[in-house]
Amino acid sequence: MTDYNEKFLDRVFNSVADPFAIYNRDFRILKVNQALMTLFKLSAEQLIGKYCYRVFYQRTTMCPECHVKEVFDTGTPWMKEKHIPTPDGSKRIFEVHSCPIMDRRGVTIQAVEYIRDITERKTLEKQLWASKELNDSIINSISENLILADAKTFRIIQANNAFHARLGLKPPNAVGKFCHEIILNSPIPCKEAGMRCPLEEALRTKRPVLLDKNYPDAAGTDRMLEISAYPILDAQGEISSIVRLERDVTEKRKMEQALAFRSKELQRTQHQLETLFETSRQVNAKNTLIELVDFIHQIGQQIFSDSEFLFFLLEAGNQNFLDLEGCNSSVVESLHRMKQKLDLPRNVSSFIQYLQNIREPHIIGSEYSNNTPHFLSRISESYQSWFGLPISSPQQCIGYFVLGSPFAREDSREDMQFFLTLFSQVAGHIRHLIIHESEINLLQQRVTEQTSHGKIIGRSNAMQKIYELIDLVASSDATVLITGENGTGKELVAQAIHRQSHRKNGPFVVANCSAYSPTLLESELFGHEKGAFTGAIKRKIGRIERAQGGILFLDEIGDTSPATQVLLLRFLQDHCFERVGGEETIEIDVRVLAATNRDLYREVETSRFRDDLYYRLNVITIELPPLRDRKEDIPILCNHFHRMRCKP
Repeated sequence: MTDYNEKFLDRVFNSVADPFAIYNRDFRILKVNQALMTLFKLSAEQLIGKYCYRVFYQRTTMCPECHVKEVFDTGTPWMKEKHIPTPDGSKRIFEVHSCPIMDRRGVTIQAVEYIRDITERKTLEKQLWASKELNDSIINSISENLILADAKTFRIIQANNAFHARLGLKPPNAVGKFCHEIILNSPIPCKEAGMRCPLEEALRTKRPVLLDKNYPDAAGTDRMLEISAYPILDAQGEISSIVRLERDVTEKRKMEQALAFRSKELQRTQHQLETLFETSRQVNAKNTLIELVDFIHQIGQQIFSDSEFLFFLLEAGNQNFLDLEGCNSSVVESLHRMKQKLDLPRNVSSFIQYLQNIREPHIIGSEYSNNTPHFLSRISESYQSWFGLPISSPQQCIGYFVLGSPFAREDSREDMQFFLTLFSQVAGHIRHLIIHESEINLLQQRVTEQTSHGKIIGRSNAMQKIYELIDLVASSDATVLITGENGTGKELVAQAIHRQSHRKNGPFVVANCSAYSPTLLESELFGHEKGAFTGAIKRKIGRIERAQGGILFLDEIGDTSPATQVLLLRFLQDHCFERVGGEETIEIDVRVLAATNRDLYREVETSRFRDDLYYRLNVITIELPPLRDRKEDIPILCNHFHRMRCKP
């Protein structure tokens, strides 16, 4: 080695901030850097050639469990935390790393050792541990059930003993688990299961949330819990975690409900008589079925506010029941839930046959057990008390009405007679509205089929072909390339495919490729990890990942840079990707639709667009015609915008 190289290596060796030393197999010091001499306040002459155990540990023999000896014996690196005395008389904690230096035969001839002072870190760890123990002690002293959940994943960070006891778990078994796994024993988050989630609501609104929910205790008994969720903000004003507090209010709510029920009973009879008189006057003023059903529901709620109302109304053809879309949300939701419970798609014919065989209107309730049809007896599984009666006009039975209550009660004969009288007044008008609206819907459907496809307006031959293509590709998961000039409706076509596909309940995520620089587009599509680049202060979920289970629409795909095209090609090949700055490979179930106003084939020929990516995207092509090529659609579009702008 030349003198220049030797000096250069010395400068490199001495520039390292951590103390370094090199030993031979006799444990003599061959070389040290300036940092080590400064730490131990010794010169090179006092160190070079001396035994390491004499210099650093003031021993006459080799240290027991010597880590340098382990390196020479095994030929592998070694790390150990040790207390090493320093010249000021204190013993500081060092993280000692030893690595072998081997010759060409693989024999360890020397060992390199460098140390790092971790005394302050160990002190902080000890203080942090003491703080955590104090925090745990405070939380466990709270009698209410309490957990602290991560705001991003909803994993439980901390849970007190009361929470574990309610679920019959041993602390800290709940920590690290998803809250829905522990609380509901469900692999699906509350929101995906269609349930209200206090944590998600607190995260979305950044405000405390208070609600009541039923949960089973450790013995499996349902208890009413008052759930409070409080968001905790970090220094940047973002929610880092959420506190969830449970308070058992089962007995309190029962008392409140019992008192409220008794109070309402006193007002019910008087209101029934007033309502029947008012109903006969107002019913004929309702011009639509939705208005009439909501009117009846409003009347019933004034008298039976703690009950649900189910309207099973037959369609004009008596082949199925109306969904009553557009009515009060509680009417629609209750009807939809009960249809699923009764499994009406399979039992609809027997239900309709039962209604058609009714000769005299009679009431069936929870107190009756004989001769109750199977599909009606299942209602008792949802309500503590209920009764049902047919909705009959002089011509025929047009439906069935059910009133159900979550509380056990004995419905009076006056209650049942009230609804029997009410429906005898409105049944004829209901039948008239059902037939009338069925005819209107049929006419509207015929017109709509000719002039539009969802939000796409046009009845030209060119648009009819587009409609056929949409219907054809919607059922598959193939990649679709939508081309056309600006303003031809490429995104509307993508939305129409989404609405008709089996992914319609999944997200529809739009990524405008021309709106971002190449670097920002990569982060926007694939997301990035915290610290991936300057300004990446937290993890960001990309649009591809947000489209899980749904459709990703890549708008203006022709404007992407070559580097981004490579990443998109890899993603389209195996539907896997890594976030920017990340190492984890993420697999995504997503369908890709792309759009461009460019001629991608020409872009490929001029080498501005990758040919392999083009063929990956161009599985199915939908080319949208400009309005100048379908002038017959202009009057329809004018009428559409005129109606839209003239709405009150």
